[in-house]
Amino acid sequence: MVDAPAHRPELPALPPIISAPPAPAGLWASILFGVGMAKHRLLRRRAALLALLALALSASGAVIERRFGSAGAVDRALESTFRLVLPLLTFAIVAEASERSRLREAAWPAARYGALHRDVVLGIVAAAALASAASGAILAALSVLLAHTSSAPPLVADALLSAWIGGITAFAYTGYYAFGATFLRQGRGRFIPLIADFLIGGSAGIAGAIFPRANAGNLLGGEPPLRLPQQASTAILIVSGAILCGLAVLRSRK
Repeated sequence: MVDAPAHRPELPALPPIISAPPAPAGLWASILFGVGMAKHRLLRRRAALLALLALALSASGAVIERRFGSAGAVDRALESTFRLVLPLLTFAIVAEASERSRLREAAWPAARYGALHRDVVLGIVAAAALASAASGAILAALSVLLAHTSSAPPLVADALLSAWIGGITAFAYTGYYAFGATFLRQGRGRFIPLIADFLIGGSAGIAGAIFPRANAGNLLGGEPPLRLPQQASTAILIVSGAILCGLAVLRSRK
């Protein structure tokens, strides 16, 4: 007697193997990824300590200027804030938002899941620019508030005007540092505009008309570079910040 063959149930067919890469994330989703990453990095303890240090330096400088000489105390307090504290704080914000690396590398945590580097970098740069502009406005307004005397212009108007100047100056610095962060290893190219601005950015010539330092000084009542009117310095700060931020994003595309 021959045994009948055992019945084996048919196994379900395996799904087809998909070798194509996943579709890239949408523009707004990628930008929001970048904003979220920059926000997370800027809320770390190190970034918070740097911001508190900047506030302490501006506040102490303003108090000292008011105590040891009421005449022109606001102008001197703003000068020290704009010459030292604001550029360094903006530099720190860009460095922290980009994870102290090149901007394209800073976008990798989101880009590896399908988001475009360019769009993620746009979110990172936008968040850094917003944080820098807000910080610059706060530093300038704080300097006016703590150094204000009876001989100074009206407090509210002076604080608002100084905050505006601080905001657009920090925005311009963000553009320079973000563009610099697309060069050299770990984005060390951001040191180039920092050093150049300190060395030649305060001149009354063409370098002063290009970099933020002399243009900000012009808006604060200092010597204008190339005898530019204040409206021109305002435009230079805003336009240069926007163009350089855009170039930083374009250099980070695939």
